[in-house]
Amino acid sequence: MKPLSEPALQFIKKVGKNKDFAIDLDLLEDHLRIYHLEDSSEILRFQKNFAGLHFQDTVIYIFTPEQIRERKTVKTHEWNGQTLFPINNGLYMAENGEIAVRDCGCNSHDFYFYFERFDIFIEQQAFFEKHRYYKKLPAYSHEITDLKEFSARMSGYGFLPDCSDRYNLMWKNEVSLVHATCHENAWSVGIDSISEQNRSKLIEQLKDVIQ
Repeated sequence: MKPLSEPALQFIKKVGKNKDFAIDLDLLEDHLRIYHLEDSSEILRFQKNFAGLHFQDTVIYIFTPEQIRERKTVKTHEWNGQTLFPINNGLYMAENGEIAVRDCGCNSHDFYFYFERFDIFIEQQAFFEKHRYYKKLPAYSHEITDLKEFSARMSGYGFLPDCSDRYNLMWKNEVSLVHATCHENAWSVGIDSISEQNRSKLIEQLKDVIQ
C-alpha cells in the first residue's frame, strides 16, 4: 500500500480528525472477532488512518468507543462474499478494504464497488479541493465502448495515478478533467472543463469510443 500523497495528507490536516472516535486497536481487533472476518487488517487500518475525519458536514467512522466498550454490533451487509460496514457518508467498506456505494434506484438495494481503498477517495477529495475550477461547467457523462483505445486517446493528458485504481482512471490538462469510472465491469466517463469549446472538441475526438 503506497503512502498518501502530500496533498492528501494536507487535506486530512485541513479537515481535521475528531479524537472522540479514537479506539485502541487491540480492543477493536478483539471486538471484530464478533463478525467472523477472514482478515480484519483493512478495518484496523481504516480506524487508525481515517476514523474521525470531519468534512462535508459529517464524521467518517465505523465504530464509536461506546460501541466497543458495550460490545454492540453495527449493522453490516453481505455482498459478493464480503462483509460491508457503513462508514457514515453513503459509503460502505468491505473487509478487504474496497469501498462500495448502494444502488437504491429502481427498487434495487444492490451494492457496487467504487474505490479499491478509502485512500483513493481521500486522494480525489484532495484533488477536487485544489482544482475546483474544473467544475465551472456541468459534467457530461458518456459510456466508454473501448477502454483500451479510450486510454490511448488520453496520452496527451496528464494521468493522475494517485486518484486512479481499478475502478477509477483520471487525466487532466490545463482546461479539462477526464474521470472514467467502472460500474459492474462497464466503464463510463465524465468530462469537466472550463471551456465548452475544448470539451466539445474532445468529445468529437472520442466519438468512436464513447456513446
